[in-house]
Amino acid sequence: MINCYNMYKCFKKAIVLFSIIICVSCNAYMHGYTWTKAQNSYHLVTGDKNNFGDQRIKYNKGFHRNSALYNFLDCNCNSRGLPDFIYEYKSKTQCKGIQLYYVKLDSVFIFEEPRRGNLQSILKVARKMDNIEHQTYEQLKTKYIR
Repeated sequence: MINCYNMYKCFKKAIVLFSIIICVSCNAYMHGYTWTKAQNSYHLVTGDKNNFGDQRIKYNKGFHRNSALYNFLDCNCNSRGLPDFIYEYKSKTQCKGIQLYYVKLDSVFIFEEPRRGNLQSILKVARKMDNIEHQTYEQLKTKYIR
């Protein structure tokens, strides 16, 4: 005789697993789908889930899961939080990269794929922001008036 309770538990676990796979797949799909708009552009990160910069952070976390970039963005170990703005690009070797700008920290953290197709983005450079980057942030803020 079939035990209905065990079948229910298995079905419930399968639904949860399927939901997790779909969510990760959606972020990966949306990362690629919105890439052309994101590439070679600065985007403000505001904390508003409908803001494109915030969406790109979410998609990058889903796309680069289990990488240094994911761990950096997901870290609750300090008060760094989300970046103030981002810049995404492709390197000369066709590797995807993202620059995370933290104005209060006066810092830029640059993550890149180590080689094309390797989604394990690593921290390439951490440096101070320059004057042009500070000016870019001010321009982004004036465009984003809500």
